[in-house]
Amino acid sequence: MDHNDLYIEKGNYKIRRLLETEALLYKTLRLEAISEEPAMFRCSTPAEAGLTDSEWRERIKPPRIVFGLFVQDTPIGMTSIVLLNEQQGYLGQSYIRKAYRGLGLAALLYQVRMAWAARLQLKQLQVSHRESNIISKAANQRSGFVYSHRETANWLDGTTEDVWYYTLDL
Repeated sequence: MDHNDLYIEKGNYKIRRLLETEALLYKTLRLEAISEEPAMFRCSTPAEAGLTDSEWRERIKPPRIVFGLFVQDTPIGMTSIVLLNEQQGYLGQSYIRKAYRGLGLAALLYQVRMAWAARLQLKQLQVSHRESNIISKAANQRSGFVYSHRETANWLDGTTEDVWYYTLDL
């Protein structure tokens, strides 16, 4: 089955899977996201800012599937799904540039990942957010996710706060 053809359009906006040849676009969007919104992303090891281009090319390959959000041909956001195993996926790395927020585009991020999960016949999706991120909480609950648990995490803004995890049985 060819999964590379999935894309969704809404007016002038389109979301599609990024190709492995677009790893540097992924790098640019991801580093922009963590630079612009450090309070929304957890610390990672190794730190993403220090990754080589070769490491970024590996990060765009399965088990991670990365989608780019575009207005015409201009990238304005991204999201991903990581395949945890043959039955479960984890939704993460969502980012939309500030100028494009509040337009209902977050629904496209969920829609494309849910469609991808359906194609792969996954049985469950997981998602998480920082406890204080009520916008992410509302978005995942609109998509039907149910709270499962919480744990403490360190965030890129230098703070410590709980992460809330949710699941959705498909």
